Amino acid sequence: MNASQTGPGTSNAGTLREHLVRTLEQRGHIRSAAVAHAFRTVPREQFLPGVDLETVYTRRQIVTKRDPHGAALSSASSPSLVADMLEQLAPQPGHRVLEIGAATGINAALLAEMTSPDGTVVTIELDQDLADGARAGLDRAGYDTVKVICGDGALGDPDHAPYDRIIVTAGAWDIAAGWWEQLADHGRIVVPLRVHESGLTRCFAFDRTGPHHLVSTTTPLVCGFVPMRGAAEHTDHHVRLDTDVVLKLDATDQPDRTALATALSHPRLERWTGIQVSDTDPIGHLDLWLLVHATRPFGRLGVGDTARTSALVTPAYRWAGAAIYHGGTIAYLAFQDTGDGHHELGAIAHGPDAPTLATDLTNRLDQWDAANRPNQPTVTAHRTGTRPAGPDDLRRSDTILTISF
Repeated sequence: MNASQTGPGTSNAGTLREHLVRTLEQRGHIRSAAVAHAFRTVPREQFLPGVDLETVYTRRQIVTKRDPHGAALSSASSPSLVADMLEQLAPQPGHRVLEIGAATGINAALLAEMTSPDGTVVTIELDQDLADGARAGLDRAGYDTVKVICGDGALGDPDHAPYDRIIVTAGAWDIAAGWWEQLADHGRIVVPLRVHESGLTRCFAFDRTGPHHLVSTTTPLVCGFVPMRGAAEHTDHHVRLDTDVVLKLDATDQPDRTALATALSHPRLERWTGIQVSDTDPIGHLDLWLLVHATRPFGRLGVGDTARTSALVTPAYRWAGAAIYHGGTIAYLAFQDTGDGHHELGAIAHGPDAPTLATDLTNRLDQWDAANRPNQPTVTAHRTGTRPAGPDDLRRSDTILTISF
């Protein structure tokens, strides 16, 4: 489908593009011929003017817009994550696809390749300058059939509905009403859902199994995304524990912020489980399992370099600082190096009830290990108002979510 013109640097770009594809294939991110063809065809450099080719074809995220405080508002996502999400989405030739979050336009071009011939791709971007940039990049690269809309992605685009596939490229707090209404029967929506106000996010592929019911049974992606803005914007919450440490949490748990702020003034207490893990073990969803099974409120530590270097707080480098807390006490997942690429799992606690919470967390880890380390959640989504919410459900304005292992 691509009709971009060749010119100076084309050969070098083509070599870098092929190297990127082979790397993504070797690492398991590209698994299908359709995704491989799209990546080999779309010229990323046309969407990132002013960025050198080596950077354009690296596997890292490229931030393209920041707010006045320096926080990322838009980016070209890591090609690894883009490939993983396209494999989840599995668009087919002729499909109608809605993308929420045009960003640079690269993903819309990949979708156009995968749905051609006769497919329809609509992409929505909140900011006019970003929408204009995506439109310009798509035109430069020869994807003039992609429809670019400046608007609020939470509303979707009913004019071109229903969609066989919907893909969301920003962190969403909810499955918005517009997406429920515009997804076709038996359609699929891929969405990075922030399942907790701490920012814990997973990218789920939901298949529509009924008018008010979606189910995700495939392994979700561990990911982080720029949060959605506009009508679907949702504020995360945290308590500062030290200059370089925050505990991100859910306001509905009614945390004692004053007590928590003093937790790190208490000495650390360590508890180790004897459970051995390695980087290659399929245990990436332990934090999600802990959220579902913990009897204490869940949170995540945000730790800066100074706090890590000084060993004030030393969470495991996996699971983004997953923790539990109660009153003025916290306990978080920790690693103890045992050599040969293995680590022992444990808990480190601070606060007046450190022994209790450390024991509680290690008991949960023992439970997880005894259950053969479950790593495959099943997530069901019901349209809010179509059934009562249970005590363990995650309740959103438009969706009731149930997570089980």
